[in-house]
Amino acid sequence: MQDKLYKVIAYTFGLPVESITDEHSPNQIKNWDSLSHINLMLALEAEFSITLSPDEAAEMLSVGLIRKVLRDKRVASI
Repeated sequence: MQDKLYKVIAYTFGLPVESITDEHSPNQIKNWDSLSHINLMLALEAEFSITLSPDEAAEMLSVGLIRKVLRDKRVASI
């Protein structure tokens, strides 16, 4: 499932999947702006069949925090 998460993030930001780590955030990914953040949230909702609240989306400011929210939503193996 981690690979699935990294693939969604890599695709959204146009990065090689092997370069993604839990520490990545908008500070490390220059393409991570407000519009791409919305695209990432939509991609995560589609990939993992979940619905994110505005508060959850606002909280997801690093790959590690994304993983935490997905765990809280009971997405398996995150």
